[in-house]
Amino acid sequence: MRRLQMIISPAVRRQMLAAGSIALLVAVSQSVLAQSLVLDAKNTDQPIEVNAKGGIEWQQENRRFIARGDAVAVQGDVSVAGDELMADYRTLADGSNELYRVFATGNVTMKSADETATGDAAVYDFDKAVLVLEGDQVRLDTGDGSVMARRALQYWSNERVAVAEGAAMAEDAEKRKLYADKLIAFFRQPEAGAPANSAGRDRADIVFMQAFGNVRMETEKETVRGNRGSYNIDSGIATLDGSVKITQNNNQLGGGFAVVNVKGGTSRLFGSAAEAGMQSPRENARVRALIAPSTAPVTGTAAGANSTPAVQD
Repeated sequence: MRRLQMIISPAVRRQMLAAGSIALLVAVSQSVLAQSLVLDAKNTDQPIEVNAKGGIEWQQENRRFIARGDAVAVQGDVSVAGDELMADYRTLADGSNELYRVFATGNVTMKSADETATGDAAVYDFDKAVLVLEGDQVRLDTGDGSVMARRALQYWSNERVAVAEGAAMAEDAEKRKLYADKLIAFFRQPEAGAPANSAGRDRADIVFMQAFGNVRMETEKETVRGNRGSYNIDSGIATLDGSVKITQNNNQLGGGFAVVNVKGGTSRLFGSAAEAGMQSPRENARVRALIAPSTAPVTGTAAGANSTPAVQD
């Protein structure tokens, strides 16, 4: 079947993508420098090219473009692919159009030169500056590590926070692994004076991680379990709290709180966080307040009604 193609020119793209770019920044180790999976709104040299075997539909009444059947959006070495791609736009006071939300459903794959992210469905909300990837097996692979989850992977660009939920696992280049029901990663803030639009698109490493529910940290020498945990990437210090167990070979120690020096290769066990002179890991209040958009698009007029083809041969 002949693939139908729509090319969004730089002039049109500047109108429709004025809100920002599709970006994903997730990394899992001290050495990881996160890359971006980006469709760049400001790149006037490379248009965004959309291909779909099943055609591309423009629903004017719903203000929506839909690409169906092995749909792929490509710009340079960055691509977003799925069974269906959908883009919602709005008309501004000056008459120009602005893209505010993009959906991808079915066998979703996002690729850049150094990263690949996969899932069942994805949405990028330009207003909230958040990317959500959902599925039974959501995965991000980079050159320095990987993140996996059984429910969802979110990246909040403005807050510079990534959240993996559902049997989540992060692995770094040295094969250290951190498991939990929920993993939260905090990225280094941009340097003072950096351009405002650089957040979420520059190279930036993770500085701190939090883990909640069935936490397990695996290193070359030992496995440490607990109910909650935190990991300071710069210092290499990890703490686990609540029913802590440290297993080394056939030996197991139990306590209420553990301090693991990943760089030094030592672990200390305490009765409680207070005994260790430290605080118990608690979920960041700012992260708890974040509400992620749904990956299921809101349906309006039935597909095909009042629609105009937006196709180029």
